[in-house]
Amino acid sequence: MKSFDSNDKSFEERFDPKLRTIGDSQLQNHDQEKEQTPTSKFFRLEFSESIPLETKTFLSEKLPDMLDFPGRLGLKINYASHLLRFIDQTTYETEIGSPLPKNVTLPASRIDSFIDSRSFKVTIILPKKLETAEVIVNITRNVFSKLFGNIFFNEQILPLEFYQQSVKGQKQITAAIPEILDLVKEFNFHSDSLEGHCESVAKSYRLSMEKEGDQIRKQLIDEWREKWKAQSLSTEEQHTLSSIFTEFKELFRTNPEQFNQKVSERVKQLNSHLHFILPHEMRVYENFEQERFSHYIRSVLHKLEEISALAGFIEELYEQLKQPPEAVELDGVGTQIRSRMRQLRKEKKVILFYVPEMPQNSELDHIRQKFPLRLIKMLPSGTPLKEWSKEIKKMEKHYAESIYSKLYSALHSLSAWTQSPEESRAAGFLESADGLRLKRLMSVMKFRLPAIKSIQSSLGVLLDTNEEAVLQAEPDTVPQRQLIPLDDFRKAWSYFCSSVLTLLYYQEFTESAGLPQGFRAENYLKSILEFVDRQCSRGINHFHIVRLLWLIYEKNPENDALTFILYCIQNPQDILRYTLHQVMRPQTDKTPVKRRLEKLPHYGEALITAYQNRLLEALV
Repeated sequence: MKSFDSNDKSFEERFDPKLRTIGDSQLQNHDQEKEQTPTSKFFRLEFSESIPLETKTFLSEKLPDMLDFPGRLGLKINYASHLLRFIDQTTYETEIGSPLPKNVTLPASRIDSFIDSRSFKVTIILPKKLETAEVIVNITRNVFSKLFGNIFFNEQILPLEFYQQSVKGQKQITAAIPEILDLVKEFNFHSDSLEGHCESVAKSYRLSMEKEGDQIRKQLIDEWREKWKAQSLSTEEQHTLSSIFTEFKELFRTNPEQFNQKVSERVKQLNSHLHFILPHEMRVYENFEQERFSHYIRSVLHKLEEISALAGFIEELYEQLKQPPEAVELDGVGTQIRSRMRQLRKEKKVILFYVPEMPQNSELDHIRQKFPLRLIKMLPSGTPLKEWSKEIKKMEKHYAESIYSKLYSALHSLSAWTQSPEESRAAGFLESADGLRLKRLMSVMKFRLPAIKSIQSSLGVLLDTNEEAVLQAEPDTVPQRQLIPLDDFRKAWSYFCSSVLTLLYYQEFTESAGLPQGFRAENYLKSILEFVDRQCSRGINHFHIVRLLWLIYEKNPENDALTFILYCIQNPQDILRYTLHQVMRPQTDKTPVKRRLEKLPHYGEALITAYQNRLLEALV
């Protein structure tokens, strides 16, 4: 009876209005570290050993201001652990195994995405010496182009539904070999091509397909995966895999529900182990699953991508941790780690007082006592009162055992490592309480990551196939829409954005920028616009968009103009789709390049008029 009395008392206290002293605003403001993390902390800087010390010192001093400057104009990078790398031409050519084309002038740059991650690697190829202002300015433009052109566009522009409609209308569904193998593994669908290959293997080894077919199939998939890694797949094997994917698409077209049901079961199975769909998100995800299945797949996929990226970030730091202290460069690493932790708390991916072995304080204890009131609101309607206590404990357990809690705990241990004195690191951090906890968590992640990446790979292909099916089911509406040429739009934004940011940056930081001959804004702007005009006259499509953006910018050539253009792109209307479609229409006798260029000012005026009132309303 004593335990029942205690439970009754507990519920009475929880429902006592006098004790309801905490509200949503207090929970949202509980995080005491709400300051914005500067962009410079989101990037790991790396210099090849061949870069002269003088160059490395100069760039290390200038880069933080350079990276943080666009944030003041509304251009911010969302995710940490991007890599900004500076190398010389010889090192670059050695890495890629071929010389740079003769027409490439240094500095030059390229961008690569990390596999299974939202992170990017930006490589800047430097000349031997930074002797002129032109070289330094061009380094700045290359940095702005890749970071606030490409990465910003991929993170914050491309995912908008307005642009995704063009993605769906333009892309052809393809899959890499690892993705095809993951599809076979996850969905176990029938494929004549695969069965024929398995029968051939069974016959050569005198095995029975009826008895040992599943084992042959599994072994064959594993063998193909290893061959792919070693780049030793035969032409016949590659053709077989391509045929398997073609069969998958046909099977999906005729019976999508079969695959959708399997993926739902697989996601639920994975979630039962990882609890990556948190209790306060469950109702929304169930609604997506029932009513907007493509959105359900996309949401789960984004979660798994985020988890993979965080795990990769942690794994990379864990490898550094095992190196001798003198070989580890920790400058800025701690800030990146704590930025990730702060982001997880802010997005409610972790509830701090439910993360095992985390330091607690009286304020957190007080919030924890009241938190079950919020959990009660998450209970499914109709849950019997006698089941409330059990269901609440189950939700609390899910928060504690969530993969996000494990990732957060690992980040906490790594943060402690970066803050420990060098002599402590040398004495063996891995044997401390934080180090031992980190080792346990790394074992868990190593065990779980293959399943995460396998279903993540399959979800990506399934999402594309789902959306292709929707397009084919609506032939009278979707294909007739004017599609935005996204590749050209990305190139145009990257060129325009980097040119404007470089201009504004050096106008503000002329004295501290370290330019040997100073910076003359009028000469810089003249050279940019002359180059754009030459490219437009040659009929290079994306430069017509660049010219259109410059025409809009010139109407108010200050910070407000860039803010206005950014607003137009991030809050797109149909007039933007129409304008970009018209600007990029193929050249014909009726629409020569000259005629298109003559229309650009009119298109610019139309966009300004359409967006001006909307922007003013948004600012009021």
